[in-house]
Amino acid sequence: MTWGPALRAADPQLGRCDALKTDWMTGVMFYLRTPTPVVHGHINCLDSPWAVTGIGQMQFWDVRDFSRDYGDGQAHECLSTIISEWDKPGILYGKTARECTKDEIVAELWAQLKDGLNDSGKTTLRDEDRLGWFMDPAVTGLGGPDPQNREQLLIHPTGTLYHRPSARTAVPNFFLAGDYVRTDVDLATMEGANESARRAVNALLDTDNSGAERCHIWELFRPPEMEPLKRVDEVRYQLGLPNTFDLG
Repeated sequence: MTWGPALRAADPQLGRCDALKTDWMTGVMFYLRTPTPVVHGHINCLDSPWAVTGIGQMQFWDVRDFSRDYGDGQAHECLSTIISEWDKPGILYGKTARECTKDEIVAELWAQLKDGLNDSGKTTLRDEDRLGWFMDPAVTGLGGPDPQNREQLLIHPTGTLYHRPSARTAVPNFFLAGDYVRTDVDLATMEGANESARRAVNALLDTDNSGAERCHIWELFRPPEMEPLKRVDEVRYQLGLPNTFDLG
């Protein structure tokens, strides 16, 4: 963090940010010939060794014609994917993502996506639909002895919410916004960063005694049918027992 001793003394929560951790969470954008609606929202390939997630971008671009406005007109979908586990072997080469070259990562990631999405007799991703790909240039040195990622993402293991600062600080003219700020979303995502910005704006308006309309804050929907399972899990955790669904 960039804030110095004076700011840390003015608000102790800023010093706790030193305990926050980052890790590699980046991936590849695949450009496809045909629209490929998978799900209205995010994709989570739960059994993928590289903890692959993704999202089809075109479902959110109602006001843009992607194929007309970008590229040579052939691409009708952008499947944006993320690798969250860089230290476990994949299914093609038996290597971790950090050990793979850029081309090997693309091939491995595509294979894990197809393994997760082409099931139950349905083919969602086809090799012939793939036009090209783009990988985050912040990741360098892949396939070499010292791979680097200069844009790592905040991770938040259990118990680390306490270390994340609030949008309002004890310093009257100092407000925080970003994916590291404590929010109801509680994830290092664009949605969390957006919520933190809304909270920062509201805190600023409150401090200024402004009559301006406040930003709306949406709370994350939590399915009520899951609450009993959460309570059981909390009791089991306090007793030192594994989660009910842990099979190992």
